[in-house]
Amino acid sequence: MPLTRRKVILGTPSLLTACVVARETGVGDSGTDDSGPTPTPERMPEPAEWTPPGTEDETAFAWGLQSGDVTDSSVILSVRSTHTEVTLLVVEADGDGWTEHTRQVVTRSDETVQVEVAGLQPDTAYRWIALGPDDSRSRIGRFRSALAADGWRVLQIGATSCLGGNEPWPNLSFAAAADLDFFILDGDTVYADNATTIEEYRAYWRTAMSTEGLRALTARTSVVATWDDHEVGNNWTREDLVDGQFEAALQAYRESLPQRVGQTGGIWRKQSWGAVADVFVLDCRGEREPPDQYISPEQMDWVKAEVAASTARFKLILTSVPISDFSDMLGTSLEDDRWQGYPTQRTEILTALGSVPGVLWIGGDFHLAAVVEVDRPGSGGPAEGQWEVLVGPSGSPLNVLAELYEDTTGQFPILFAAWNYTRLRLDPGTGEVLVTFVGDDGGTLAEITLAL
Repeated sequence: MPLTRRKVILGTPSLLTACVVARETGVGDSGTDDSGPTPTPERMPEPAEWTPPGTEDETAFAWGLQSGDVTDSSVILSVRSTHTEVTLLVVEADGDGWTEHTRQVVTRSDETVQVEVAGLQPDTAYRWIALGPDDSRSRIGRFRSALAADGWRVLQIGATSCLGGNEPWPNLSFAAAADLDFFILDGDTVYADNATTIEEYRAYWRTAMSTEGLRALTARTSVVATWDDHEVGNNWTREDLVDGQFEAALQAYRESLPQRVGQTGGIWRKQSWGAVADVFVLDCRGEREPPDQYISPEQMDWVKAEVAASTARFKLILTSVPISDFSDMLGTSLEDDRWQGYPTQRTEILTALGSVPGVLWIGGDFHLAAVVEVDRPGSGGPAEGQWEVLVGPSGSPLNVLAELYEDTTGQFPILFAAWNYTRLRLDPGTGEVLVTFVGDDGGTLAEITLAL
């Protein structure tokens, strides 16, 4: 079926039930509405592009630059290079120009150089490069520090999952051009199903990081990442892996996507962007113990307590496999590979968070794009009125169910299959999230406004 641009407002800032109170519009209709709360400030413009020293060398620095898990005062920077010694040069926006912030010589002892740079100013633009000893350099990297604890403005973020084809991922190049505040990689960034050793996993990551779409993206914004199955093996559980395989996959993953280690040494963790958004990164693969445990009791207790205690206007919960009720579409098919196959834990987390305002689930894995009510309308489920956005796929084979399924429940105001990335505009003043799905040509495939 042909895709149309859809603009819908769901709920109201004070009512989280799933009633549609605005209209759909055709392509070209602005669909603007001047009523409602006054929007919060937008991000201040960044200075004109920095001119760095050195000569760009796409051979010595073929794998781009990566920055991850930014806070209001620090960032983790990562670079692969053929050089064993590089200089990291970071500059900070200063009025209309740039001032040197950090210059550090580092020696590569393993696959990558990773450095935490501290002393950042909140909500500030930064540029950086890696310089080789021969005056060669990487392309220019860009990131923004997170908002201060009381920071309050519109956030522009991106998200995707499932990069198993469609190289060089042209939709990610359009995401790079958007100069977002940060970008969510929600799992299946590589398809390393045939790997078991550290060098085999690294080979998959080298290929991915040198592919232009991902290389462009990570050079232009920081990432917040979780994994799904294909970073380790198709639909894996711990008992499926050979000795050392889990550790090798985890090491290669962290080398490639710089991130902070969670409280128990795992992937689950929290990232904060001021009073606007808290991002809760779940690990929905590494702690599974069928048939009953989808996430560990420690992770369950953590996410329930942290989301409930959050004072941020929006609580974004990253779950690599969707938590929404897909029984009308899928029945019980493959339910053992998603939250619905673990009903006790699904009910526990949704019951605990069902009344928390501002929750938005971010899911991947299904190779389709969707905005879906977590529990079907009228079902009486604990998460009826909460919303999940299924992001991507940027490259994996498209799920034909998105075209075959006819939604008679009103659960899926957006559902389609096309390669894309998702852009989220979070306005804490209005409580609205504008969700835009952007295709391989940079055009808008679908769009919706959620009121949380």
